Amino acid sequence: MVALTPVAGGSAIRHPHHGFVAQLLRYAVVGGLGTLANALIFLVLRTWWDPIPANLLALVLSTAISTEVNRRFTFGGSEMHHWRAHVQNGGTVLFYAFYSSTVLLLLGAVIDSPAAWQESLAVAVASVAGGLARFLVLRYWVFGERDLEPAGL
Repeated sequence: MVALTPVAGGSAIRHPHHGFVAQLLRYAVVGGLGTLANALIFLVLRTWWDPIPANLLALVLSTAISTEVNRRFTFGGSEMHHWRAHVQNGGTVLFYAFYSSTVLLLLGAVIDSPAAWQESLAVAVASVAGGLARFLVLRYWVFGERDLEPAGL
């Protein structure tokens, strides 16, 4: 991964940040913390709401936060394609909303009245499954070094 460094004349030079393996390890740390945050937010919301709405709000909050943390920590503060970041956030929320909601519905079909901790564990396990695909989308599409849009967009 590379970051852009402004130089005289308005052009930019590229210099390497973290390699693929380092980024993957950093992403795993952020992903683990994001999954934990998602599960905790879900558990708190679950005290007032049904599983699906609690899951959806937890997803929206944890996805937005983890994307920014990944930008700063995993990808070294790289410039981002802003519209791609929005599409990725929306796509991630939609994917996990359908995927984890289906997991919750299946859990409810297998276990009569599952406990909130069982639902939270199911949501956490489901979120880990899509993590690698999200890493690749962030690395190559959202924070990719080619065709960055001009500053201010």
